[in-house]
Amino acid sequence: MKKRITTIALVAALAVGQSVSVFAANSPSTRPVISDSGSDGTIGLGGSSSGGGSSSGGSSAGASAVSSTSALNDTVRINVGQNGAEHTTGTAGTVETNSRGQAVIGGTALEFVQGSDHAVMGLPASVVSSINGINSGSTLSQVVPGVDLTGYNALIGTHALMTRDNATNAEKTGNVEFPLYVPNLMDGLGTVQVLFYDNFLGQWRLITPNRIDTAAKTLWVTVPNSGTISVVYKR
Repeated sequence: MKKRITTIALVAALAVGQSVSVFAANSPSTRPVISDSGSDGTIGLGGSSSGGGSSSGGSSAGASAVSSTSALNDTVRINVGQNGAEHTTGTAGTVETNSRGQAVIGGTALEFVQGSDHAVMGLPASVVSSINGINSGSTLSQVVPGVDLTGYNALIGTHALMTRDNATNAEKTGNVEFPLYVPNLMDGLGTVQVLFYDNFLGQWRLITPNRIDTAAKTLWVTVPNSGTISVVYKR
């Protein structure tokens, strides 16, 4: 009898859990859409990844070259072994790593700034306010000035990206294309763009990805220099 009662209680608990999951999936929200953890390695809200939230070295295809965890705990990364390009020099090739644990494409090294305070250090108060608005789930068109974001929602939180000279580690400018693994990138999102705050121009802009591979949960984007990125979509 005791075993039967335990079984009934377990079935009831599972049914409640399934109901909550269905409600969450169907409820509209302007908050960044973070998928649940799955067997494909996607990272859910509050989850973690093998890449962690800090830079780490790697040498084989698919290994995590550099990763970043946003204020919303979504983790993006640049994977070793995938194609990239440094457009200013015409250098194309696969992503490698250096001794500093940065992702390297041609003569450009890329790294994410870790920690929410460090990620906004030196930015104008208005930009920090926009970044906080994105990460809090505010309507993008109301918190990001200078770009038409009507109908767009954030797919992930914001991540601060630095572009550096691979030889000297000094910050540099110059277009560089890199692959960005996005944990919840999937079919059916409609128009997918990269929202980018350009540190040198001091303005927000939308950048169209060069290529999107939803099966690999990866998009390729070209940035001109350091800045803050998010991925947004409009159905």
